Amino acid sequence: MATGGLCDTHLSPERINLSDGRSVLVRPVCRGDGDLEKSLIEGLSPESRRDRFIGGSCKATEKLIELLTDNDHQHHEAFIAVDDSGDYPRAVGVANFALDEGGHACECAVIVSDDWQHQGLGRVLLQHLIDTARNRGCDSIYSIEAADNRRVNSFARAMGFECTADPHDYTLLTYTLDLHGPGHDTRAVA
Repeated sequence: MATGGLCDTHLSPERINLSDGRSVLVRPVCRGDGDLEKSLIEGLSPESRRDRFIGGSCKATEKLIELLTDNDHQHHEAFIAVDDSGDYPRAVGVANFALDEGGHACECAVIVSDDWQHQGLGRVLLQHLIDTARNRGCDSIYSIEAADNRRVNSFARAMGFECTADPHDYTLLTYTLDLHGPGHDTRAVA
């Protein structure tokens, strides 16, 4: 069942105003957010689905939704942006990370509903992940993406991520942000 409620976590929800005047509630993902996440995934355009799930053939299966909402706030952190302006809450963006073994780096992913893109929401969600990873003592945050994903290329570089090619698979790129390097407060990046 979809919830507009809050999780039992130390992370507080935050009301965010976007560049087009709309606002969303950004909060940690709860186990009960499965319907919200499923609706978000199913509502993505083929291009957005391909960009988020390399290859684009991802189905919003019960197992996938279970994995995406298993937010233990230690090894896996996830934030959801909820449009609560209508009769029913609607997920319009989700960002998550999972810690690598050893806890020094984490892999991240961000998705924003097509009709909410280009308003700063992806930046807000990614910044929540970056701040959380940095506060937990991670050294870096990274994302593995298809080499032809041009949208993520410009977005990641604008957020200060460095891009490297995968030496074993020319179709993949890795975007990495050093969380302790000088000048890596991405909120200041235009």
